[in-house]
Amino acid sequence: MTVEARWKDTIRENVEKEVKALDACRQTQDFPQDLRDHDTKDLAPSQEEGTGKPDITAASLQATSDQEFPQKSSVSGKTNMTQALFGAGAAATPKVPANEMADLIKRHCVLTDHEVDAIVLWLISSHQINSFRIFPKLSLISPEKRCGKTTTMEVVHSLSNEGVLASNISGASIYRITEQLQPTLFIDEADTFLNNGDPQLVGLINSSHTKAGAQVIRCVGNDYQAKPFSTWMPMVLASIGELPPTIMDRSIVINLRRKKFHEHTELIPVDLLGLQKPVREQIQHWSKINEPEIHASSVKPPNVGNDRAADNWSPLFTVAKAIGGVWTDRCEQAYRKLTTTSELELPTQLLMDIRDFFQGYGDTRIPSATLVEELYKDPTGPWQDCNNGRKLSPNQMAKLLNPYGIKPKTLRFDATTKRGYEKDQFADAFERYLP
Repeated sequence: MTVEARWKDTIRENVEKEVKALDACRQTQDFPQDLRDHDTKDLAPSQEEGTGKPDITAASLQATSDQEFPQKSSVSGKTNMTQALFGAGAAATPKVPANEMADLIKRHCVLTDHEVDAIVLWLISSHQINSFRIFPKLSLISPEKRCGKTTTMEVVHSLSNEGVLASNISGASIYRITEQLQPTLFIDEADTFLNNGDPQLVGLINSSHTKAGAQVIRCVGNDYQAKPFSTWMPMVLASIGELPPTIMDRSIVINLRRKKFHEHTELIPVDLLGLQKPVREQIQHWSKINEPEIHASSVKPPNVGNDRAADNWSPLFTVAKAIGGVWTDRCEQAYRKLTTTSELELPTQLLMDIRDFFQGYGDTRIPSATLVEELYKDPTGPWQDCNNGRKLSPNQMAKLLNPYGIKPKTLRFDATTKRGYEKDQFADAFERYLP
């Protein structure tokens, strides 16, 4: 039922009560003199025969609703629902219940203020996912069991838009449910089937990160007609231990922790989902009113050396700006606190170490064998055992550098020729891939 239909039903109920009250008063003459001549037919022109129930016509309902609720805005001419929903003193734009959401999460979950703020902004953003080009997942990661993973999911689910909870899911179910509902999909126990699991399922989950690419193509029907299916929806994943790196890279990551003996949280009520329905409706109403502004505005987060993190947090910054007040600062503080520079992958680490080596090397050329020997000298580096427990070899180094377009050359060193590298070969890769 729409919001407008609900408030019309409320008006109808109020009119019925007024008609019954006036009729009762007329029978006992116990009503003010100025109302004794007031005909209840003005409110209910007819009654259903034999039922005694007033027949509320469209005209009487419209007349009463015009008195109870201002129908037209003098500026835009649009129906003004704000007073009906939020009271006669409400502002033109309702207030999103961000603070109330934060309080709810803190009552039931052991999280830092920055983590709570990130979850609140992610939730509000998820109600208008279609206004964004990129939308991150929310990954709840526990180091081990009994860290509140499922509890946190349940609380977040109660505030989500069309939330659907599951502890396992197939690839086909992901795109089918997106087509049917575009829910906020909650996947608990994700570590039990995603880590070392079906790479196609991981690929489907990853595909929902960017709106333009959030679709898969499947053959359907007896004639095997190729049909695209959308995977564009918000996702929350909960796991013991980290999820596959590609999922983690596309997520706002919340690291859960076990509650200390002196930390207090409230038990979740059985009907939490029902209790939070008014909050969800208020978020939806605020989102609808602010959708044009949010759709037209894309806030770029500060540069912290992680471009993917900046993409992930852009919806949260955009919503924080629309909320205004302290939430812009709270968003930036959460972003800086929760965003870390991830550990370098092996090829990037190799580029970094080679750059550091050339900065103190007196020549612009070096044999491959000599270069790996120099890399071994760093006791903190991975090069002693990166090759399945063995040292980095010149051949493995060549394989790691090949994707950057860097290949060993045959170079002359004194009276001999050896396979090696020139410093200039690395210049482009250093500039593109290293901070």
